[in-house]
Amino acid sequence: MTMLAAGLSAVGSIIGGIGRFQAGRARARALRFAARNARQEAGVRASIAMEESDRVGARAATLAAASGGGGLQGSALAVIEDLARQGVYRARQTVRDGLSESIALQNDARVARQQASLDLTTSLFEAGSTVLGQMGVNTQNRRMGKS
Repeated sequence: MTMLAAGLSAVGSIIGGIGRFQAGRARARALRFAARNARQEAGVRASIAMEESDRVGARAATLAAASGGGGLQGSALAVIEDLARQGVYRARQTVRDGLSESIALQNDARVARQQASLDLTTSLFEAGSTVLGQMGVNTQNRRMGKS
């Protein structure tokens, strides 16, 4: 390999490393965006779960009051309270799931960003190794009297 070929190979390694670096950074940005969306979506789903629970509770209360069997007392009231507790539990579970997903995506983003930096560093070492290797071969050839 000539010094020109080694130089071109080094440039190719650097360009490839820059491309992988930029792709990794873009992936990290996309993952951070997805994490933010996961948190927002969890909040929206929790609100919907609470609204649904409220609707079901209101419907149960209306039916109990209209049934003429004592209205909102005893077992009817216990059912409505249970429905409300279940709604709150579902909303909290939804938020927890969204936060867990968000944390996992943020961790993936951190790893992608670190991998991008490693890819760039590796390409620089590859480029340097190629050039220095060819310089060593050229030096050895000169010592042995080869051109």
